[in-house]
Amino acid sequence: MNNKVCIFVFILLISVLLCYRNASDTLTFFESHITYNKINRSLVWTSKNKAAAVKIKTMTTSTKKNISVTSMQVQNFIDYKGGYTTNSHLIRQLDETLSNADKKYTILILGLPKFQTFSARHKINQSECGACDLTNDISKINDLETRAVVFYYMYLFRKRSSMPKNRRLDQYYVWMAMESPPSLRELRNMSLTEYDNVFNLTMTYRRDADVYYPKSTASKLLQELQKTGSGNPKVDIDDMIKMKTGVSIWIVSNCDGMEGAKKRILLAQDMVNHGLEVDRMGRCFPENSAPPRGTSTVDLIRKYKFYFAFENSYHCLDYITEKLYRNAFVAGTVPVVWGAEKRDYLAVVPPHSCIFVDDFKSTAELVKYLKYLDKNVTAYREYFKWRTMKPQDMPNYGRQIKFCQLCRILHGINVDNIFNPRYNESYLSIPLFEHPSRPRVVSSLREWLYGPVSKECLATY
Repeated sequence: MNNKVCIFVFILLISVLLCYRNASDTLTFFESHITYNKINRSLVWTSKNKAAAVKIKTMTTSTKKNISVTSMQVQNFIDYKGGYTTNSHLIRQLDETLSNADKKYTILILGLPKFQTFSARHKINQSECGACDLTNDISKINDLETRAVVFYYMYLFRKRSSMPKNRRLDQYYVWMAMESPPSLRELRNMSLTEYDNVFNLTMTYRRDADVYYPKSTASKLLQELQKTGSGNPKVDIDDMIKMKTGVSIWIVSNCDGMEGAKKRILLAQDMVNHGLEVDRMGRCFPENSAPPRGTSTVDLIRKYKFYFAFENSYHCLDYITEKLYRNAFVAGTVPVVWGAEKRDYLAVVPPHSCIFVDDFKSTAELVKYLKYLDKNVTAYREYFKWRTMKPQDMPNYGRQIKFCQLCRILHGINVDNIFNPRYNESYLSIPLFEHPSRPRVVSSLREWLYGPVSKECLATY
């Protein structure tokens, strides 16, 4: 009996030692459990030892020798207005890591319309992003340098069975979409259930996406405006206000494609009914006069005091489009915004730069306020004061976005995660300056895209 007990204890000790060894070797442990399911083309990670998996997860940012910034230190200085740019230690480490990110990787983009024009506008700055090239040449998908394959949503919508049959595990598959949830779910009937565990990263306009892809950021916008200005923002503001000859303008072409598009038409009409002067143009108003031939949208809008930046979807998380950035801010007018929730706007726009429809109890109150601003130059001018500020005082200053951020990720630079509003919840286990031990996988694209949105945005999915 004693011999049996001894043998049992001996086997138990050997098992514990083996588990400990596996738990200590994080890279080997994870790589040996990554498999590719060719049936549904998804990534699968399995572990029989849950305790070991937990141990590895906690080791990621605390015991790696070349990671000198721990998650606790990040918590001490994180600031969603200034981000890592306020921390000299992180800046030094970022500069050092970027100086070594000289191996050129290829980012393959599938399905993006007008790619050649796009790629010309999105040259990747190696000193800020690492070394990467963009291409839409699908023949390069198996090149060793191709480390990211970006699937623009229309590519999957048109060719649902065209996902690659073979997949390299060292490639990131990236889901990219710029449309709102109703546009994808209701208009195009994209349920996305077939993409569970297929993609590694999300790339959208949402601030909590793995790769943030807004139309712009407030800091980048202000930098561009100040670069093209006279050098004296106060004089530029005076000149902008002097050229205003109209009260408000709205250019719209999507009239009834979605519920939000119908609501904004009614809202604008209600504002007109309450006495606001509005020049309405676009396909939704063919009876109205068209802009003079050869006149750009920006040149047209800059003559008005207000522009209606009304989205085609209501209260969809972070859904803010070029209507705000190009049609209003770049044109030098004051946007009247309707679409995303106010808190989403406040997280990204310059301070005191917009008029929020949701702030008013009625359309009558909104129109009354716009008429007041139309007659009061001093009060109206306050909405341009942000143009005299510094870019570092804007939200998301220092945050790299779009393909620059993706290139950084390919080089193991994940420092931009600290700007993500879900950093504490979803990104603490990812090293700031190293590839994560465990592969990043979007377990349910459907839940990520449709789950967090309000009922006002998407009633059901």
